[in-house]
Amino acid sequence: GRHGHPRTMVTHAWDNVFSHLVAAVVADALGKKDYEGVVEMLVNRHFDSLSRQLEIRQISNESYWICAFCVNQHSAICNSFGQPPDDPKDFARWDRSRRDSVSDEAYPTCDCTTTKYLNGTPELCEINKFDDMMAHLSKVVPDLRQLVAVDQKFILFSRAWCVAELVEASMSEIPQNVEIYSNRPFRANDAEALHIYAKLAKLTVQDCKASRKEDKDAILARIPDIPRFDAKLLEIIFGTYGLLSQKFVGFGLLDAAVRTARRSLEVVRSNTDNKNGTTE
Repeated sequence: GRHGHPRTMVTHAWDNVFSHLVAAVVADALGKKDYEGVVEMLVNRHFDSLSRQLEIRQISNESYWICAFCVNQHSAICNSFGQPPDDPKDFARWDRSRRDSVSDEAYPTCDCTTTKYLNGTPELCEINKFDDMMAHLSKVVPDLRQLVAVDQKFILFSRAWCVAELVEASMSEIPQNVEIYSNRPFRANDAEALHIYAKLAKLTVQDCKASRKEDKDAILARIPDIPRFDAKLLEIIFGTYGLLSQKFVGFGLLDAAVRTARRSLEVVRSNTDNKNGTTE
């Protein structure tokens, strides 16, 4: 392969099915609005057809930054699933994540001798530098963009690392594109879409999850004003140019949600300005 900087950074939840992550990337490259059709082609092994479509668009060599491949997992988490949570619900989620969904067998851990660097050695740790990586790429790649590869259950928006990346990209004015599994529920405005909306409208970074408690603690420690962060997160999702604003067109509650998010952000900004002694 060729060496170079990726033009697209991918934000994804590790809970997602791997083939769905691949499909989301391919769908993004092909300019599709969802990736259900690409999943079907991958499952049916229509690889040649997908390759031809990419070649026709002259993007078969397009590069994407995906943490699962670009971060050396052997230097951090390959030998453990992290500390089991005490909370029963969190433990159930943690236990599911370490097991094969078909056989229910726990995945084997790696016995390599690579030195591990975690929160105790932040300078040498690779998994805590998403903001540094985004800042670096935005300098060396003028047209850097972010792909938000959303899983079927929209778990991505409840993962601490993911929402931190969303807000960092937005604050850095990195263009964002979202790929969801299917647009069908949103076209029909059905119960599934309403359920998704209700879950997203209540988002707060304090309730988000991370595989390791230390990771969530580190992420929260970086956020000086959590209400402001939450308001920005809602704006990114539901705002006029939000990732999912067009998905919820026709929902009677959406306008109210957007107005509430905007009012919250305005209040936070106003309070911040007052503290700094500035006025409009």
